[in-house]
Amino acid sequence: MYLLRISYLICLIASLISLSSCAILSETGSRTAAPKADDWDKVPKTYIDGLKSARKGDSKTAISLLKLTTESHPDFSPAYINLGLQQLRLKRLDEAELSLKKSVELNPDSEVAYQHLGVLYRLKGEFSKAQSMYEKALDLNSDYAEAHLNLGILLDMYLYDFEEALAHYEAYQSLLGNKDKDVAKWIIDIKRRIAKNKQS
Repeated sequence: MYLLRISYLICLIASLISLSSCAILSETGSRTAAPKADDWDKVPKTYIDGLKSARKGDSKTAISLLKLTTESHPDFSPAYINLGLQQLRLKRLDEAELSLKKSVELNPDSEVAYQHLGVLYRLKGEFSKAQSMYEKALDLNSDYAEAHLNLGILLDMYLYDFEEALAHYEAYQSLLGNKDKDVAKWIIDIKRRIAKNKQS
């Protein structure tokens, strides 16, 4: 069960990096909002081309294009998020941290930036910082399913706070309509562990 959760987490991070690269388009840094029809002219072409490269899995080209975007549009926070995601994908953790922190500086209300800072700090082994970032993302958007899942995994596998982990797993499943079969198994498993701990 533990190995399954590790492999699931690796796949989840990879999918979040690729999916989020294509989802974050709004100038406000909103997780799902794309520009309105009248706003497409305001989105830098280098940014759109960077997202296309990211979608193709060409992180190096994406990084170059996104850096051009940050140079020409230094206040465009989504460019920093996606730059950070591509740097994260290439395990350039220190660079990714700078990019994501810059996005937060420009847009303190971006739950997406905090969520991915959580992923980054978990990869760096800075678990208390990761927890703080996930919690900040959820403070901004309590229905952010991925943040619930990642916080649940962190609490379960790294911080051993099983009851809190369970609450976040259940919140994730509730938001998804109980569609994740793996997480459903984890919920059964963690309930057994909680009951066993109470008996001992």
